[in-house]
Amino acid sequence: MATSFKIKAVEELRKAKQLEREAEATAHAQSKAAKYAKNVVNEKRIADKMARLEKGEEPVAVAVVKEVVEEVVEEVVEEAVEEAVEEVVEKVVEEVVEKPKAKAKPVIKKKGRPAKAKK
Repeated sequence: MATSFKIKAVEELRKAKQLEREAEATAHAQSKAAKYAKNVVNEKRIADKMARLEKGEEPVAVAVVKEVVEEVVEEVVEEAVEEAVEEVVEKVVEEVVEKPKAKAKPVIKKKGRPAKAKK
């Protein structure tokens, strides 16, 4: 039993699926093109690097990175030493400062019958 509204719904569903397939196909094509472009750039970078290695040159970036790393390490060490000294000073100061003594609690007299004496 096929009624007109069911036939219409099936046709609309087919059209929607057709549009989805086309959108997926274009998205897939775009992602493939992006991967290909990325691969080409990577191959060029590797070829340039191999050419530099064959010439025996040290990459410029390595020398710059070494200098930056040395500077950063020096700064970090200095900061760590300063923090350690500050912590030690704070601990010494805390130990020197005396804490106020607690006040003695007042003795409360118990009311009622006295306890039995032990023999």
